[in-house]
Amino acid sequence: MKIIYLAILLFLLSACSETDQEVVEIRNYFKQKVLVINYTAASCYNCGSWGAPLIHDLEQSNDVVAICVHSLSDPMYSSSMLSFKSDRETGGEIPVFWVGDIKTTDEESTRKAVNLVKTNLAVAELEISYIIANTVMYVKVQSTFGFEHKGIYNLSVFLLEDGIDGSSHTGFYRQAGTLQSYPNDDFTHDYVLRSSSTCNEAYGEMIVENPGKNQVITKSFSFDIKNNPKENIYPIAVLWKYKPESDKPLYKFVNAIK
Repeated sequence: MKIIYLAILLFLLSACSETDQEVVEIRNYFKQKVLVINYTAASCYNCGSWGAPLIHDLEQSNDVVAICVHSLSDPMYSSSMLSFKSDRETGGEIPVFWVGDIKTTDEESTRKAVNLVKTNLAVAELEISYIIANTVMYVKVQSTFGFEHKGIYNLSVFLLEDGIDGSSHTGFYRQAGTLQSYPNDDFTHDYVLRSSSTCNEAYGEMIVENPGKNQVITKSFSFDIKNNPKENIYPIAVLWKYKPESDKPLYKFVNAIK
């Protein structure tokens, strides 16, 4: 037990403080990971027939960070969904995808948007690490800005879950639109949004305004995971630039990490 608490202490001390800043060597190339948000529901036939296979296929790339946001009527609903929709609308139908700041409603346009975002450079890069002790997950996220930038930057940390049984015998969890005959009745819900570092708010908290050249910001978070299977949950982080004077989305995608 002492070893566990010592590990937690060292982990948190390594984060210094919630807004620790230090100078690091300059980095001229910050590759942008591709954030893909999938609005979905277990009862949605199209979500199962082509939406779920698409998000699973895309997420296999190291360049893609996927989030599946389930609808109000769904057993995997998270209250953060309404916050996501307030800035990234669905248009009333699902499946709907947001690839960074690009809304897509079919497989072809989603793949094109992913390939487009893959070519972008980000103003900042992210690093993430975490440990689990008993029923608490401790997460540390580091944001590194290579040059001076104007604007307000927000950081979100989300807890996601993989491996939720969606086969035909699971009632409301069964994913419509997928094959139901053995041996293909093995569907699992992955990348399911469970909670956010800022409760119901999807777009996180401000971490810096007008970041400076080589500025590094380290933030620490904790999640109560007593109701989640430890082997199937993990954190991701998303950095946004808040631009209230712009057209929606007001929170512009900067970078993501898993």
